[in-house]
Amino acid sequence: MSTLMDKDVRVHEDPAKGRLARVMRRQPVQQRGAATVSAILDACASLLNEYDYDDITTARIVDVAGVPIGSFYQYFPDKRSVVHALALRGMETYLREVGELFAADLIADTWREAMAQIVAVYMRMLTDVPGFGRVRFSDMLDSHRLDSSVDQYELMAERLAEMFVNRFGAHGDAPVMLTFRIAVQTADALFKLAERVDEDDRAYVVGTANELLTGMLGSVLEKPQDPIQSP
Repeated sequence: MSTLMDKDVRVHEDPAKGRLARVMRRQPVQQRGAATVSAILDACASLLNEYDYDDITTARIVDVAGVPIGSFYQYFPDKRSVVHALALRGMETYLREVGELFAADLIADTWREAMAQIVAVYMRMLTDVPGFGRVRFSDMLDSHRLDSSVDQYELMAERLAEMFVNRFGAHGDAPVMLTFRIAVQTADALFKLAERVDEDDRAYVVGTANELLTGMLGSVLEKPQDPIQSP
């Protein structure tokens, strides 16, 4: 069985931490500061569910968060950095839930079923987590794209590749990281389309996404069939 060290997957202890440091002016070191940052992010998530990005201001964020404007600028240089941090938080929440499935041995026995599980977690978060449907991955703001240094596609591909390859092995010659990144971006585009189509068509779009993901990830995770032995 191939391992992470055999393939093109590099394990990172906390890939989101470095990205967050590049997004924020400073990170909180005490509980009070952490509560302030959480309030700011929660306020931004709430506003993104109601308004377009361009209609949101720092003044509106601090008003909803109930924090002084000085506290805002203590941690964030502008509203764009708040949205970046919110995207990272949503991604970390998702990856943490998926990681717990793997760590607690609650993940399915086959990679195909495991893929269906993590898709189900993602779809549930679109409904249950404020702001997650509006703030995810690097293209959530159209012209206000995230910097490449805090790219959520790369973060998600890194973490999912690590978990899946450690559990199910890597097979074949397909590039692991690139394959996972293609799969992540494809899934995101189709899941966003599923939100825009009529409810009767949504299941078809999601089903198509699952078929494409299965084909892509199969080039990395599917074990080769044993050759048929001649009599």
